[in-house]
Order: sequence, then C-alpha cells, then structure tokens
Amino acid sequence: MIIGVDIGTTNIKAGAVIDGRYYGSKYGYATDYRDNMAEQDPAEYLRGTVHCLKELRAQIGGRMKPAALVFSGHAPSLVCVDQHGNPLGKAIIWQDQRAAEEAHLISTLLGETVNASANEAKMLWLKSHQPDLYQAAYRFLQPKDYVLCRLTGQFLIDESAASTMVTYRRMQKDFEPIGRLGLDPWKMPEVVPSELVLRDIADNYACELGTDENTRVVVGGIDAFCEALGCGIYEGHQIGEMTGTSTCVFSCSGSGSGGRGGGVGEGGGGDGSAADHLPDHVIDGKRINVLPLSYSGGTIAWFIASILQRPMDAVILSELEEGLLKTTPAGGPIFIPYIMGARSPYWDEHATGSFIGLTKDDNLQTMYRSVLEGLAYDLRQNIELLDRNESSGSVMATGGGNSNDGWLQIKADVCNREFCRTQYRDGAIIGDIILGEHSVNQRTVQSAIKQYVAVSRTFKPRPEYADAYRRKYAFFKEICGVYRDLTSTG
Repeated sequence: MIIGVDIGTTNIKAGAVIDGRYYGSKYGYATDYRDNMAEQDPAEYLRGTVHCLKELRAQIGGRMKPAALVFSGHAPSLVCVDQHGNPLGKAIIWQDQRAAEEAHLISTLLGETVNASANEAKMLWLKSHQPDLYQAAYRFLQPKDYVLCRLTGQFLIDESAASTMVTYRRMQKDFEPIGRLGLDPWKMPEVVPSELVLRDIADNYACELGTDENTRVVVGGIDAFCEALGCGIYEGHQIGEMTGTSTCVFSCSGSGSGGRGGGVGEGGGGDGSAADHLPDHVIDGKRINVLPLSYSGGTIAWFIASILQRPMDAVILSELEEGLLKTTPAGGPIFIPYIMGARSPYWDEHATGSFIGLTKDDNLQTMYRSVLEGLAYDLRQNIELLDRNESSGSVMATGGGNSNDGWLQIKADVCNREFCRTQYRDGAIIGDIILGEHSVNQRTVQSAIKQYVAVSRTFKPRPEYADAYRRKYAFFKEICGVYRDLTSTG
C-alpha cells in the first residue's frame, strides 16, 4: 500500500486507495495574513502529518502496512531551519508579496523575470530586513521538505521544486548563481530526484505514523506537479487543471509559454530548446509546463466570508449552487479576480480585484456567478497559453474546487472545452500514489495511471452560450488590461 501525504496551503491530507476505495484524512491550519505578508507555523506541517496518518490508520485498521509514504507540498514557500531541522520562524508561503522590490532587483541582475513569490526574493528580503534570522538559518527548505527533514534527518529539495528556481543549474544540480545575489549557496539543500527512495524514518516518529522498518519514504515534489500526475498528465498533448485554494493548469506537451515568470523555469544547462525552459516533472526525464493562477478557491472563501458574511460550510455552498440556476450565464457584471494580486499570465503583485458593470438588478446570486465566471475567464487565458487551438481538447480536472458542479459547468462554457472530473478528488494524493508505485513497486507510470486515473463525470460546453461567453471573455481581457494599468503602482 502506498500512502500519499500532501502539505497543502490550507490543509494537510493523507490518503490511500485500497481495492478501489479511497481512504483519506485531513488537517486544517491557519495562514496569518498581514498587509502583504502570508505566513504559517511550520510546526503545524509536522503536527498535521502525524494527525492525518494516525486518522488514516484508524480508518484502515490492521490493513495499514504502508510500503511507502510519498510527499507533495505547496511551493514556492520558505522554511528557515537550524542544523537540527528546527524551524527558526514562520514559513513565508507562496502568497506572500513582501519581496516585490527584491524580485525586481533579481530580475535586473539575472536578466530573468522573477516575481515576489520566488524563494530567492524571500531569502534576499530576509537578509535585508531580518539579517539575524538569515545568518542563523542552516538551510532554507520547502514545507514538505521540512517534514521530510524531521522524519528522516536529511536536508533535501526535489528536482521539480529546484527547477522552478531561477538560480538552479540543472546540469550541475546546484544553486551556485545564488551567490551573484549576495546569498549563500551552501544554505540551499541537496538536490535529489523526486523519485528518490529514503529508507529510514526516525524511531520517535515511526511508532506514531504506523510504519515499520520496511516502510520507505519517497521525496516527491511540488503539489501542482503531483496533481498533474494525478490527472494522468504524463505524455502526449494533455491538459489538466487543479482548483483548490489556487488554480494551476498543466501540460506535458512543451508547447506553452513556459518561462520563469509563472514559477516555471529553464533549469539551466540544457540544449536551449523550448522544452528545456520547462521545469522537471516528478517523473525523471519528463518536463512539465505549469501555470499557477490567482487566488481561486480562496476567492470563493473571501466572497462568502466578506460579502455574504457567512461561515464557509456545506449549507452555504449548497445555497450558492442552487442560486446559480436562477441566474443567466454571461448576463451579469464582470469580476476581476485579482484580490491578492495576479499570477499567470500577468504576474503583477499590485493588481487588485473589482466588480465592473453592477446594476440595480444585480444581487448576491448574480455577483456570485460573476465571481465564478471571472475566475473561469482567468483560467481560459491560461489554457490558451498551453494550447492555442480553441476547443481542441478536453481538460482533466481535479481538486476540491472541482467538486462544484456549477463551477465546472461554467468553466466548460467559458473555455468552450470539455472538463472531465477525475474519480478521486485529491489529485496530489493520487499523483503521490502513482509516483510511489513507480519508485517503490517498480511499476510503469502508464500502468499506474491506468489503475488510479479515471473520469467520474464530463461537463460539456453548451453551444447556446458560446457566443455570449466569447464576447464577455474578449471584454474581460480588454477591461482587465485597462483596470490593471489604473490600479498598478506604475
């Protein structure tokens, strides 16, 4: 049995598939948002991992004898640790925008576009604003690598995460160019394959986790990359989409925009081809194009909490889903969804959100539809970066946000493509399991995908709304550009 563990932005999850049935556990934790900062307590990553594995063991009972634990986690996020792996402060996560000036400086020095979420920018900010913390740091880790460090005692970063960093040299597997920024290369962890199998779990955790001497640990990768694998995105021209707190779209075709501006980068030292400018997939020898979007599921949570002033629960989600049936597709205001800045394709940490075109006839139901449509317009322009042939293929969809039937139908209508919901909602966990089957059980990736990836429901675009959404989408792109010009710092 392979168990996947995903260190997500709002939850830690653990899951396994036994005889076709999915068993899963979840542990939620808070993010401290202050001004342009977003921080988390690293202790929660470890605490949540232990909690989830204990809960999973209780569900599975005596059948829980894992052959491997496989990890994935959100990135780019920064955890400073001492030589014993103890955290030295809060984790600075990918939503944090404090390092915008440092990102601009790095872009100038290295000639590559870097945004404020980049870990190099965060490290430079720490050196400038918290020099004592920077000096005390023995290594800079990602959240899931912090958990791995506590469980195994090793300071590692997987190739998928390393290859998204502008200072990573793929051929040398090091971060030597980070020295050009005045940062210390030796503070970076050792780069290893995502498929690497580790053999020893610290004794003080083995009992709690329900593991034994035969249990292996697979290093894993960035959650979006594992989600791509959990959608079956491995070879050929395939497009997948994950919606949780944020949204990512991914493809293995190598045909998209790539580039480090989207958190995906060239990795250095390759042959200079388009594919060489893409980061490493979690499967050795594969490259992947990943475009991270703005705060999508988080925007829904914001709308419910701030506009509706309701708790986020099943009752309100059901009410909103029913309310969609009372609204007209493409008939309400346009929502600009950048309430926490814009990621791909604009990469503007200063961008803001807005409702445009409100009338006296609008209400909370039409506003909610416009939020979902605005997020779908943002999704469409990113899908078009990966595939410029309109309506040329279906999109595999995973993640908690894609359990919403109404939202998936809106995505299909707006993008004029089929959206295929995967059988198992936790795409990162399924990707972890596929990676574990390949790394530990020596299965081919194709056979593991065939076993674990299936379509549970397909949402087809409705032709009667195609023209209206095409016009609304064109208007969205036009006013989005104008609005960003008005609200950006320039």
